[in-house]
Amino acid sequence: MSRTREEAIAAGIQVRETKHNMKRRKPWHNYHLKGTYMLTLVVEGREPVLGRLLMPTEDDCARVELSELGKAIFHEEAQKISQFYKMIEVWKLCIMPDHIHMVVRVKEDMPNGKHLGDVVRGFKTGCTRAWWRLSSQEPAGKAAGGVEAGKTAGGAEATTPAGFPAGRNLPVLFESGYNDQVLLENGQLDNWLHYLNDNPRRLAIKRQHPAYFTTTHYRDIAEWHCQTVGNSFLLDIPDKVAVIVHSSYSDKEYADYKRKWLACGERSGVLVGAAIATREKEVMREAMDRGYRIILVRENGFPPLYKPAGRAFDACSEGRLLQISPWEYHMQRHTISREKCLMLNRLVETVTTLL
Repeated sequence: MSRTREEAIAAGIQVRETKHNMKRRKPWHNYHLKGTYMLTLVVEGREPVLGRLLMPTEDDCARVELSELGKAIFHEEAQKISQFYKMIEVWKLCIMPDHIHMVVRVKEDMPNGKHLGDVVRGFKTGCTRAWWRLSSQEPAGKAAGGVEAGKTAGGAEATTPAGFPAGRNLPVLFESGYNDQVLLENGQLDNWLHYLNDNPRRLAIKRQHPAYFTTTHYRDIAEWHCQTVGNSFLLDIPDKVAVIVHSSYSDKEYADYKRKWLACGERSGVLVGAAIATREKEVMREAMDRGYRIILVRENGFPPLYKPAGRAFDACSEGRLLQISPWEYHMQRHTISREKCLMLNRLVETVTTLL
């Protein structure tokens, strides 16, 4: 049976708190040195102040129409990065209604003890001041981490912008912190650029099919309390098979089972698996490629603001994927134990019996 957070702590299992999946740092990486990064900055409160999504039509793809603030960031503030830091190039900028992605290249080591965080901090401050300058209405309330009226984020003197009451802390545009990914592998840059170019389409799909991208925190499946993301109606389809490959299977036995499992998908049934063993991954991957219905049981839960990636995203949008986890999300790196593998397989078998 899955443990609650309190039970895990009582059992001596280390539990790491995760407030937000947009604050990841790489403790092993030296951010003073040259490198290539994809950065993500999120607007405070996820307010869509940077633009609005235009849904796709017969003649046009989904795209983001930038607000005046979004235009100022795209045409002015992003350009200032290379003006202040000659060793940095902004290769790609993607502005969404409530967040920003950018790919930046640091061509040489940063001087005078500067690092990537200093660059991001300056950019965020410039965007906040552009927001103040363009704002014409009083904010609904003081945002967390506000900047004192009369000073910029760096402490320099500034007048209170029009539209904001004097004597109050001024709100900042972005949430504190940011997410970064470091370019390490061949093909990773192409994946980043594709992801940024595809972002408006993905947002449009999420808005068209919100139920398929909503995390349900508490769904009872037998004795398990599970999180789910995707099409929960797949649980109600009676034709389901458990994709579990035992190490004792011969090549012929595996081939026979694989044909049986894929035949279930071909007749619009559902393949259910945890994809732990290599051959299990192979079957589930082929089922995904063929467009079959899949229920994937995950060892890890779902972080805040989770959304499936790659082919899983498209499978979710088409209603042919459900992801289930009996455990809360964690950021620990560990090898899954045999006990957990057996538990996941038992959950897989249980799911196949649901009607």
